[in-house]
Amino acid sequence: MLNAMDLDSIAAELYSGPREEFTGRRNELAARARKAGDRDLAARIKELRKPTSSAWLANRLAAAHPDELGELTELGESLRQAHRELASDDIRELSHRRREQINQLLGLAREVARAEGVSMSETITREIESTLEAAVAGEEAAEQLAAGRLSAALTPDMTDMWLMAASPSAAPARQAKPEKPKAEKKKKPEPVRDELAAKRAEAERRRREERRQAEERAKRTAADRDAAAQELSELESEAEDLGKRVENLETELAKLKQKHREVRKAVAAAEKTLEKAKGAAGAAERALSSLPGQ
Repeated sequence: MLNAMDLDSIAAELYSGPREEFTGRRNELAARARKAGDRDLAARIKELRKPTSSAWLANRLAAAHPDELGELTELGESLRQAHRELASDDIRELSHRRREQINQLLGLAREVARAEGVSMSETITREIESTLEAAVAGEEAAEQLAAGRLSAALTPDMTDMWLMAASPSAAPARQAKPEKPKAEKKKKPEPVRDELAAKRAEAERRRREERRQAEERAKRTAADRDAAAQELSELESEAEDLGKRVENLETELAKLKQKHREVRKAVAAAEKTLEKAKGAAGAAERALSSLPGQ
């Protein structure tokens, strides 16, 4: 019997099973929970959204290649740390590795798609790549992908520009000019250093402000995308449910039409039988009335 502790296993079954069977199986499990008296579980099951094609394939990729996905997650942690420390050399190396690992996982996703007998279109490829980028950019997204229960593709909280950006390199030190013999004409370097430091500080301030604004834009667009994907998933599920209802009603209508034709034939036959009976009854009454009375 279903109980509240079964929601995780139910979700695991739905998101790892065939995508085309998701809605029907979900509704079946929700109905079983409702019949068992657990309306809360039934409602929570109904809230599980049918995954988009890219999300479903990302879930299958996470299930088939957890080790490779774990390596990408670890690289993401290192890359985020390098950005926090403004370690430009580490950022360049890790960014190169990030690109290699994402390409490798995209290749594995294509293998999974072939094994599942589905097509991996350009749109699906982009959405899976976005999901992998999100796993690099944020720990929460990495955990969601690893759980294998995505209903829509993910988008990085940070833009690619931030992920790929190298920290400002220190300006190369200028080689000091030989001092002139006359001490009274010697230039003091302090104002120059102060000016360079001020310019670097201002450049860093602008870079941080641009990054903050980019992060806010990325979050807003990610929220809009997630909302649109959620609405699409819900509409797809509703359309699928309505399609099945229409199919059932059409089947029932065809049966009723057939039944109606059979009843009409029976009515016609009954009318004929009634007319014959009336004729026979009239003839019997006339024969009876013609007999001499006793």
